[in-house]
Amino acid sequence: MAIGQKLEEARNRKGISIREASESTKIRGDYLTSFEAGNFDLKLPEVYLRGFIRVYARFLGIDPESAVSDLNIDLGIKPNKTNRKNLGTIGSNESGENPREIKKIQAEGHLSSNSPSLKLLLVLTGGGIFLIILFSLIVFAFSGGDNSNDDAMVAASKSPEVRETLSQTQITKPVEAPKESFTQPINRTLKLAAIGPIERLIISDEGKSPKVFHEFKNIIMGWETTVPFTETFRCYSSSLENIRFAVDEGVEKQVSGKGAGNFRWNP
Repeated sequence: MAIGQKLEEARNRKGISIREASESTKIRGDYLTSFEAGNFDLKLPEVYLRGFIRVYARFLGIDPESAVSDLNIDLGIKPNKTNRKNLGTIGSNESGENPREIKKIQAEGHLSSNSPSLKLLLVLTGGGIFLIILFSLIVFAFSGGDNSNDDAMVAASKSPEVRETLSQTQITKPVEAPKESFTQPINRTLKLAAIGPIERLIISDEGKSPKVFHEFKNIIMGWETTVPFTETFRCYSSSLENIRFAVDEGVEKQVSGKGAGNFRWNP
């Protein structure tokens, strides 16, 4: 199945519109429509195209890497496969080299016991071991050896007065305060629809502190959108007679009044 068809079916299963998907993913709606139609000729760099597909697939619950693989197939890009030889074929004669010559080269590469390079290597190795031992002795001298403070603490802890002080310290240790129970705010969704032109529409989320505002301008007939709010909201419309709303996918309601005005919804 092509990646475009998979994206469209996943979005339909979730019951999400292109507008809602665009608002959630921050990807342009016309791009999402082109993706679902299998049209990827958008003059976008491939790195952006693959990034958009990953984000959209993750939003729809599709494995992002699988979606990118399907995209590569649609674009006609073959996956890179690295053919590696087995380690057992390194000594084969496929390259036409003579095994005797290879052995000769390896033999010439060995360091003899009288080689200056070998002597230098032995000197450096011995020096490194000496430095490690010296460093260990220094660390031990500064950190260990003196347990007088520990012994004094053990001896002092046997005194009745000290034990009583320690006991009081344990009693007065800060105790985590019990968590206060509180009522979680109710998160709701508000669906808005315009049956006529509206010059300006402002939604105020009254349950937030500070309040959150959503503003829309120059709305045309047939416009729809969904906004989240907490428990209650207040709405200003320049044309109250042209606005319809529904809460939590309930029954669509008509606002009373005409012209500019406000209305509030409480549960």
